[in-house]
Amino acid sequence: MHEIDRLVAGIAPDPGPGATPIARELLEEITSVPVPEPRRRGRPRRWAAVPVLATLAALLSFGVAQAPASAALDIEIVDDHYVITVKDLMAEPEVYQRELRARGLDITLDLVPTSASLTGQMIVIHDLDRLRSGRPVPVEGPITTIDSPGPCERFLGCPIGVKVPVDFGKKAEITLGRRALPGERYKMPPGIAIPGEPLHCVDYVNQTVAEVSALLRERGVTPSYISYGRPAGPSAPDGWYVHDGVMSADGQALLLVGAEPSTQRSPVPESRC
Repeated sequence: MHEIDRLVAGIAPDPGPGATPIARELLEEITSVPVPEPRRRGRPRRWAAVPVLATLAALLSFGVAQAPASAALDIEIVDDHYVITVKDLMAEPEVYQRELRARGLDITLDLVPTSASLTGQMIVIHDLDRLRSGRPVPVEGPITTIDSPGPCERFLGCPIGVKVPVDFGKKAEITLGRRALPGERYKMPPGIAIPGEPLHCVDYVNQTVAEVSALLRERGVTPSYISYGRPAGPSAPDGWYVHDGVMSADGQALLLVGAEPSTQRSPVPESRC
């Protein structure tokens, strides 16, 4: 498993072996490190550690009749499926749950802050009870995304909505990334090299702390560091190696570092660069 998978594994409820202690430690550090005031500046792989992953880009209208103006969700029935899009990304969680349960759907929708590159991305757990019991959950599930027409530039796809069978009777959980507010830490942290992030197409793994830190600072990003068994901090030995990294807030990155080069690395796919 690539190190970024361990980071992402901490986003969803513990699926078992995928959420390692370091994953939980890294996510805890991401959500606990104070973030300074952001500066003003200009604006496919599957995450194997998450049992079931669906992606949702900017949630727009599907072109069917709109829900009442006061609704946070647009939920319509099309061909024996609920077609669901989000109208209000800043609504309180209980508003989403109330509107979903009014249709008989035991689905929890949680919006979490993230970067512009992952805004609209969605993690879907189709059968929460099965997952919590320790049984395997199929990768493909009954909740599916609706793809937008035309070409897509995003490496995780460009769906515009989600479809749920009207007779869906399981307990599901959906985590949706929304754009972080100024000063918010990310709860859906993107890798530092994915499209839209500062080291996109930079093969930084096993470069030194000094080299990667310099690249980030040139791009207006302040790094902090964490290593196995040690808390995050503002410094690390320049000669250590960078194993992985995520953006923890606007203009802030968290690097996983070690005294030895990582033995688990994936080359940057040329098709994405």
